[in-house]
Amino acid sequence: MEKKISEQIKSFLDFIDECRELNSMAYSGVGEEDKRHQDLTHAIEFEHDPEKIDRIGRRIHQNRIERRVYKDIYEITSPVVEFARDPQNKKTLDSARQLLGKVRKVESYQENRFYVPRIKENQVYFQEIREGRSHGQKDPE
Repeated sequence: MEKKISEQIKSFLDFIDECRELNSMAYSGVGEEDKRHQDLTHAIEFEHDPEKIDRIGRRIHQNRIERRVYKDIYEITSPVVEFARDPQNKKTLDSARQLLGKVRKVESYQENRFYVPRIKENQVYFQEIREGRSHGQKDPE
């Protein structure tokens, strides 16, 4: 298995969180670009110099491109955000976060487990196994 189970669960939960952040950022970006567009159209309205009007027109073009980028991000992340906001799905995502904690706990236990011998006479044998030697063999010199 390439990725741990916990990493896969975390990746999904991180994806949901990232979509929420992107969605919020894109929503703000669309609003800001709308305000900028309004400012630029008013600038054209009150400008009399054709060269300045031309420059403002190019800025409007760039404004529309940037707004489109934000709007596309907003549109593509909205279904994920709506999914996460749905009360039933929110409960499932909360359960997935609890599941992540449980899986991490088990993974940690499995990575760090060891055996403590119950009988003293076997301690030498288990010490040899931990050190990578076979029972009854001496260290290579």
